[in-house]
Amino acid sequence: MSEQMRFEDLRRVTMVGAGTMGAGMSMCFAQAGYQVSLYSRSSESLDRALARIENSQSLFVQEDLITAAEAVAAKKRITTTTRLEESLEGTQFVLESVPEDLALKQALFRRIETACSAGTILATNTSGLSITAIASACARPGLVGGMHWANPPEIVPLVEVVRGEQTSDNTVDVIYRATEKLGKAPVLIQKELPGFASNRLQYAVLREALHLVAEGVVSAEDVDRTLKNGVGFRYPWLGPLETADLGGLDVFHNVGQYLFPALNSEAEMPEVFRQLVAEGKFGIKSGEGFFEYGPDDREDILRKRDLFFVRQLKAIREIKNQ
Repeated sequence: MSEQMRFEDLRRVTMVGAGTMGAGMSMCFAQAGYQVSLYSRSSESLDRALARIENSQSLFVQEDLITAAEAVAAKKRITTTTRLEESLEGTQFVLESVPEDLALKQALFRRIETACSAGTILATNTSGLSITAIASACARPGLVGGMHWANPPEIVPLVEVVRGEQTSDNTVDVIYRATEKLGKAPVLIQKELPGFASNRLQYAVLREALHLVAEGVVSAEDVDRTLKNGVGFRYPWLGPLETADLGGLDVFHNVGQYLFPALNSEAEMPEVFRQLVAEGKFGIKSGEGFFEYGPDDREDILRKRDLFFVRQLKAIREIKNQ
């Protein structure tokens, strides 16, 4: 393989990590026609990943996003292994989704780079760690780039393509074009900064939401109700800048003049959030967070979430094609 791989030569992908993200990303690459080697240290994790893929494919078939025959063909393109070096044989593209620990990712990338052919692109699904810092562990940092997906990855269209300080133009091009081939919506992050774009926007909303609850302005239930039935209801079709254009920049300018100074700008998590964490109230995983959950709630919530997301995705595609 040459030092600079062409997008047209991409045939085989290695997925390192078989959790929720690894399973969903494997499904997407396989659906797009790529051969996928899915690696995990645990055979149990691989079994759960394959079960998740089957469940997601069933939903896609049910909602007419793919055919049953396409699902079967895609599943056959995915192989699994508990041996990392085996998963890397003949690969041209590696995408990792291991836990968000810089030292762990650096050690992993060193090991992967040593086992791969020159020219293999190494992508990370990190949510906000520095691509430059991860790439610093490699002898060929130009081949390292970010490919940040949103959860659930098999449904949510967004993928952030992140350039580190030494990421080559070709690496960015291959990751971006691969994202397009998967039918996703790539966004190029041209300047590396913590949280990239999507998490910065998400946490900006979360900060104000927490402030409103902490100050007793609205309840936790009503914060979510406000977002889901107001601003959030518009955002699948109109982004914030499109909304401003439609509403009138003069109007938004006048409102922003008095509202921006009144928005929360605290640099630390508010006490209401820190207290919940200190009490072991981590959300649905512990049975309580801002709300209380029963033992069967998680499965039901995720089932309805995924069904809603898939139907929303279908609606967006249908309207765009009109």
